[in-house]
Amino acid sequence: MSKYLFLMLTSLIWLISGQESLSQGVSRIGLEGQSGWIIPHSPELIPISQSHPYGIQWTAEYLPLNQSAWENCNCFYYWGGSIGYTSFNNPAVLGDAYFLSLFFEPILWRRKDWQVSLKGAIGTTYLTRVYDVNNNPQNTFFSSPLSFLLAINPKINYQVSDNWSVNFGINYNHISNGGQRQPNRGMNFPAVSLGLSYWFIDNDFPEFEKPPFESRHALILEGFGTFRDNPEGSGRLPSMGIAADLIYAISRINNLGIGLESTWDQSLHIAEPESGLLLAPFISHHLTFGKIDFSQRMVYYLKKPEKYQEDKLFYQRYTLSYQFNSGFRMGADMKVHGHVAENIGFSAGWRF
Repeated sequence: MSKYLFLMLTSLIWLISGQESLSQGVSRIGLEGQSGWIIPHSPELIPISQSHPYGIQWTAEYLPLNQSAWENCNCFYYWGGSIGYTSFNNPAVLGDAYFLSLFFEPILWRRKDWQVSLKGAIGTTYLTRVYDVNNNPQNTFFSSPLSFLLAINPKINYQVSDNWSVNFGINYNHISNGGQRQPNRGMNFPAVSLGLSYWFIDNDFPEFEKPPFESRHALILEGFGTFRDNPEGSGRLPSMGIAADLIYAISRINNLGIGLESTWDQSLHIAEPESGLLLAPFISHHLTFGKIDFSQRMVYYLKKPEKYQEDKLFYQRYTLSYQFNSGFRMGADMKVHGHVAENIGFSAGWRF
């Protein structure tokens, strides 16, 4: 495993470093350590949530400095990849995780040697210990060795010298298999991080003028879907939906909206097609950086199957999308109930 991680990291550093010959920008590599804790989102998880995870990750990043890249989010941003290792400090039940992720990190504020940024990452992780009804029944966090990793990480960066910088961050990490196999409670583990980065060349930010702010309405129509584990044991079945979201811009990066989504989840289909139909109005917030849109919905179950999530009235849907100049948009979304992820899927739509 360590050999493959080294090869992937070396290839990623080479790839990102080579981008400097293609467009104006600079690259850096970094090493970061994390220490955190596990959130037990149900009473039976408390006994195995007392350990404190710790880990380390290598990053390779690219900072484009040309105007066309800046216009993607009306800001400067890093993009790149990470390879890392996390120990859950409970080898018998939770084991360890090896992960590979891609990230996008817009710079929210910068002054001379200081920067504040917001990093969002998505990737895959290999888990060494998962649920087994006979050998590991306690670990209902994970049931699939290959699972998804999602992370959000606000960071403060300080430039120590022309080539070296240090950073401090607060991380919110989530691992689940996206409903591909049960049980799938998923794990949420916040952490604090401290890192060191090396710039291949000194960076010098140009100045670009932001377009004037326009307060206006827009309509987003989209479809979303995934495959979910069937409780009756007949394999994975599709869960598909459509949504309409009417949004209003209140600032350059903030949009508020209201809408309706309808989902047909065939994994909930028992006796008749209508039993898998869900209808749900929502309110939404869109954090928009140019063409990058991170949206959050608070959704109310207006109609759902009788025995499905009986104690839940609401759920949340988080979506990260990229919008093309034509208005077409695509991305990935996650449906959750509080701290518990239900599924991860893909979305595509149009903004009018």
